[in-house]
Amino acid sequence: AGLEDNAYQVIPTSWVLEAVDRWTPAPPKGIPMCAIGVDVAQGGEDKTVLAPRHDGYYAKLICVPGKQTPTGRDVSGLVISHRRDGALPVIDMGGGYGGAAFEHLTENDIECKAFKGAQASTGRTKDGQLKFSNKRTEAYWRFREALDPSQRQGSRIALPDDKELISDLTSPTFKDTPDGIEIEAKEKLVKRIGRSPDKGDAVVMAWMYGDKMESSYNEWEPEMMKISKPPKVIMGREHVRN
Repeated sequence: AGLEDNAYQVIPTSWVLEAVDRWTPAPPKGIPMCAIGVDVAQGGEDKTVLAPRHDGYYAKLICVPGKQTPTGRDVSGLVISHRRDGALPVIDMGGGYGGAAFEHLTENDIECKAFKGAQASTGRTKDGQLKFSNKRTEAYWRFREALDPSQRQGSRIALPDDKELISDLTSPTFKDTPDGIEIEAKEKLVKRIGRSPDKGDAVVMAWMYGDKMESSYNEWEPEMMKISKPPKVIMGREHVRN
């Protein structure tokens, strides 16, 4: 806590700690589970991590040793047992480990989103000024933007108090490249912090896809409106109306 942030740290530590302070044991009433980030470990020393998201609220992460999820069927069973409200599983396909789980879930008529961090991104930062070199960079930067306390109405992200999660989110750095902003390579990060950032990856993947208040608040229970008025979102020439 006494260390200063790196000048090229993707997500400021204070923003993450503020999100931890906003967390409560239960999600806000009326907001369904929207997505589940799934970082897959099939065997080995890493963990399979599920990050259930209710709009900006994250429930406690589900962490299972990789040796307990040796097959895609085991991972998909874990997802099915924790999935609620038709939440969208967002599965990390890095290294090919998520493919079997993705296949098994889709065979069971569960819509999933495959997350490929190395894939090129066509997105830009919220202000439209900078490009992203790949999807992994975009995912972390989108979560940074969601945590920014200076935005209109502040941030609604709420995170459980988990030391590894806090470290995972605040450890990655970035650099400018001709292709846009590029986050520190995962292999380099693993070597630097001594483990895989499974929890951070699951959380940012869950934010990338699935329903959010801006698009779905009319479908959620009226109690949700008492918690936070949805902001107007401008997307190019199109407007998402209140």
